Amino acid sequence: MLSDLFDQTQLQMAQSECVYQRTYDFADLGIQVFSNHESLLMALDQYYKSYIDQAQASQYLELYVIEQAVLGEELGWLEVPREAGKTGRKEGYLDAWSGARWIKKFKTGLTLLQSCQTPTVVGPCMANLAQVVNFINNQCLNHYLSQSYELGHASAFTRNGKVTAIAAGSGGGKSTLMLRCLENTARDFITNDRLLFKRAGERVHAVGIAKLPRVNPGTLLNSERLQHILPPERQQALRELSKAELWSLEEKYDVQIEDEYGIGRVATDGALAHLVMLDWSLDSTEPTQLLPVDLSAEAEEIDGLRKRPGPFYQNQSGEFCTDLNELAPLSQYCQTLAPVKVYRLIGQIDFDRAFELLESL
Repeated sequence: MLSDLFDQTQLQMAQSECVYQRTYDFADLGIQVFSNHESLLMALDQYYKSYIDQAQASQYLELYVIEQAVLGEELGWLEVPREAGKTGRKEGYLDAWSGARWIKKFKTGLTLLQSCQTPTVVGPCMANLAQVVNFINNQCLNHYLSQSYELGHASAFTRNGKVTAIAAGSGGGKSTLMLRCLENTARDFITNDRLLFKRAGERVHAVGIAKLPRVNPGTLLNSERLQHILPPERQQALRELSKAELWSLEEKYDVQIEDEYGIGRVATDGALAHLVMLDWSLDSTEPTQLLPVDLSAEAEEIDGLRKRPGPFYQNQSGEFCTDLNELAPLSQYCQTLAPVKVYRLIGQIDFDRAFELLESL
């Protein structure tokens, strides 16, 4: 068992005991996950069921997941600054050796080694599978950010290889609208809230991060397909809430795309054709409308799309960000998105009407 985070020999010994292995493919990056706990990999198989051994990756990265007791609590972690509007102590970090940084999750006790060679998670991993998933997904972020992709806070689906992205702040309805759009069986899921995109001439290539929808109960209650995820007694209690109370309720449920929408409904990438910024309101009495955005004159309309890479980001040379609050310039996003048709969805929140409007694109 690992007891000293800064003892590289001890870490290598712990990694050598990870005898169970799986491979997940995310577009052109494959991640080989090794663990000392087979049940953990079986749980990851359930989450990544659409990404197992797809044989489409051109390069592979080894990642280790070590199940053991919490460690490193006594160290003087440097606090990671949080995004505007978010409070509380969430993450800390300490640079280990050249090209490696330990990151501590204060709430769960997980400790994660970000490294280009052997990224590793240590601690009660089975009890905190969502953070293991996020760590795996962060390796995909690093891979594409290092190739000059931009990072967007957006959900997305694809139809005939053309991607539509939906962006909004947390609680803005982007996941709910994306799931509503999947009721058209010609559309496939791309991502729930992380999209990377890069311009090449007049084409913008988009890659989705394999983050499955994690939605509040209102989304499930108002979907005939997804209602069953809520226990019957919970459905009854929720129906007694007002629309505003239901909208603001924070109570997350996972939606597995293959289970709910069918096998073969998940894609990894495509050509970004449309970006829809949600600017609607629960209090609005105006009809739901889709308005075009001219990025040359209305750049601020896509500000909500920008997302900082965070403490896990390191480039291919192993260098970490010096400013964890840094966002890429808005002008950079506009230049990248110039070939994309951008819209604002305004007025009252009406998912059925929004579905009709997006059908017309």
